[in-house]
Amino acid sequence: MVSRIVRLTLVVAWLAACSSAPVVQAPVDVPAGDPLLGSPSESLWRQAVVAREQGELAAAGRLLERAVTLVPDSSWLYRELAELRLREDQPRAAEGLARKALRFAPPTGAYRAALWQLVATACARSDDPDCVALARREARVAQKGARQ
Repeated sequence: MVSRIVRLTLVVAWLAACSSAPVVQAPVDVPAGDPLLGSPSESLWRQAVVAREQGELAAAGRLLERAVTLVPDSSWLYRELAELRLREDQPRAAEGLARKALRFAPPTGAYRAALWQLVATACARSDDPDCVALARREARVAQKGARQ
């Protein structure tokens, strides 16, 4: 049986070229308690992951959008859609989806910090340095909260 927790890394390599600040690429897991886990939408999400890995971004997007209509309070699904929109070169959409993921995310921790890094990446792609600075600051706060 495939593990319910899937290791994924945020794709922020291009952010490194935009800044001299180090970029943390921490692997993140589906947060415990995310309503995606154990729901019927989980199979849609898994299909979307396969489609994305095969380069079928439009199909992956459709599957994720269907999944999020069934589980609209899944932080992970919004994060997945944000990642996909970045790959499709839609940074403003990615930023909005990452911020929506933050609404349903745990209050602190590595996952929340990774979401803020995703926001920072989207903002960098949109050439919005103020947004990048704010998102990085929030990522540090979330990460610090995870250590306490």
